[in-house]
Amino acid sequence: MALINNRVKKIITELLDNNEPITSDYLSKLLGVTSRTVRNDMILLNQEFKKIGVKIEAQRGVGYFLNPQPDSEIKELIQEVFQLHEDSSNDLPILPEERTLFILKKIIMADDFITIERLANELFVSKSTVDNDLKQVEKILSKFDVSLFKKTNYGIKLLGNEMNIRFCLSACMAEFKNEQSQQTSQHNHSLVKGIDTDFIKAITRQHIRHLSFDIAELPLNNLIMHIAIGIQRIKKGKSIQLDPLEMNHIKDQKEYYVASHIVTSLEEAFFIEIPKEEIAYITIHLLGAKRFHDSGFSREDFIEMIGIENYQLVIDILAEIEQVYRLELEDDKELIYGLGLHLRSAMNRLRYKMNLHNPMLQEIKKSYPFSFELAIAASEVIQNNNDISINEDEIGYIAVHLEAALERSKTRKKREIRKVAVVCASGMGTAKLLAASIESKFPGLTIVGTYPSYSLKNMENEEIDLILSTVPVEGNSIPVLTINPLMNQQDVDKVNEYITSTYLNDNKEKSREKLQNLFSEDIFFPKLKYDDPVDIITSLANSLYTKGFVTADYVESCIEREKISPTSIGNLVAIPHPINQNALDSCIAIGILEKPVKWGEHSVQFVLLLALNEKDKEEFSPLFTRLWNIVQDKKLVAELCNMLSFSEIMAKLEKIK
Repeated sequence: MALINNRVKKIITELLDNNEPITSDYLSKLLGVTSRTVRNDMILLNQEFKKIGVKIEAQRGVGYFLNPQPDSEIKELIQEVFQLHEDSSNDLPILPEERTLFILKKIIMADDFITIERLANELFVSKSTVDNDLKQVEKILSKFDVSLFKKTNYGIKLLGNEMNIRFCLSACMAEFKNEQSQQTSQHNHSLVKGIDTDFIKAITRQHIRHLSFDIAELPLNNLIMHIAIGIQRIKKGKSIQLDPLEMNHIKDQKEYYVASHIVTSLEEAFFIEIPKEEIAYITIHLLGAKRFHDSGFSREDFIEMIGIENYQLVIDILAEIEQVYRLELEDDKELIYGLGLHLRSAMNRLRYKMNLHNPMLQEIKKSYPFSFELAIAASEVIQNNNDISINEDEIGYIAVHLEAALERSKTRKKREIRKVAVVCASGMGTAKLLAASIESKFPGLTIVGTYPSYSLKNMENEEIDLILSTVPVEGNSIPVLTINPLMNQQDVDKVNEYITSTYLNDNKEKSREKLQNLFSEDIFFPKLKYDDPVDIITSLANSLYTKGFVTADYVESCIEREKISPTSIGNLVAIPHPINQNALDSCIAIGILEKPVKWGEHSVQFVLLLALNEKDKEEFSPLFTRLWNIVQDKKLVAELCNMLSFSEIMAKLEKIK
């Protein structure tokens, strides 16, 4: 078999994941290569596919697709033949993100200087390419206040506070694990070579049983890796340095006692002397561990447990969410409890600039975009109240708590429809059967009665929330849904959708029409020539300001939002927007770049700049979610990126239901 590198594997994955043809233009933008390179890859790949009875077809103007369309068995065969799920550690890094991680790993593992020439030779790229990749490496390191020290004729090496370097090491190990889950043990072995992490875990578990709380598996594994890194660094003569006042504060914590016993066991096992600062280092991690408690205690006990500052922080967060997004969540005791417990440990992590890697982050951003925006608002409150920065991983964890609260809110809203009348034209026997079916499928509803169609007018004064009728009804003040007398699954879905959309302002047709009205040819900008996200946002935002859609502070608010978490969502799309939605007039500007640019972790070519005014704040959730869902269509986005006229764009979007 010909050499199958990471780029070609990504092409195979795209072909398997898409039921519709994909164009070379889309693939070239996704992979950061030319269309010619894609075509050459396809020729090579087709030779291999033919060996298993599959062919890559190419239709001009449509794209590439597999023939025959692979079923589950063929997909499994392709995955096995091309080793899509196997360890690819021997593959040469091809994509910029892969090279960045490769270089970062090399610098982390180096005891001294490492030259750019050596990195270029190992990657089979030019020194200028490595120089460009190093810019991304420096961005990652800057998050931990760690930098690259460059010395002529020597090369580069890590420079920074020992504690920050360790936090950086741990975060990078988590990143390696996230990028290539099949290589987890290999990466961990190489980064903490010679350290038995299973043995450390056994020792740690033995002692943390004396704590008054349990530690979840993820933060426990995070602690184990930090201890392993610490042992390795101590062996190299690198140790933590802490301010004496900070040391005294940490010694007063009950977690310090447990950390001391862990260290004593480690000294005996690894035949090393561990400084007291290292005990404090482990204590910091225990303070930042997730806690799980029984919820059966009073509000006063709860406040005492998490601290009045953290309790007030939760209250301030919910007040901000209500003001910005018109969502009332302050009565959700489960949210206050869960978020309060989370913040107790999270605030310790943030104070010490620890990073608890969130393996679900990208999935959270993709699946719960609105909750992630709420978490951004929460992060602003945290930063303003405590003068500390909060990272995306922590924002993602907060989003999960808020998403759960929104789901509970939906359930409560659904229950507001309680009294239902059944109208049936097929006789009382059928009506009674239908009523029984409704009560079975919707146990929260109460059937107030079954009626013939001619008695609808008599219901006007009744306390009825909804009428379910087997015949069309017009001119009635009470909401009516027409359903089948035998109530099939489609009817069940219709009722569920109505209950949800009516009370959550999530009517699909309404949000579709509202979204269409936010676009305007006056704020459509094709063929943009920028290579930096901030410049793109500034250009589009200034245009909105010039045309009277937004105030002067809109530009800065958008940039501030971008600093917290990049608004690129994958699939060549970014949806930048301000932290506070206070536009003079609601609108969405469209920007299409001539070439894709690096935007956070993704490449972006299609930009949608969102601005909503005060009266539309309540519609942010359905609008943002609908916009998000639309641009998940890879083929659609690829087509939109090639369109130069506003009418073409709108004609394409209007066809989407």
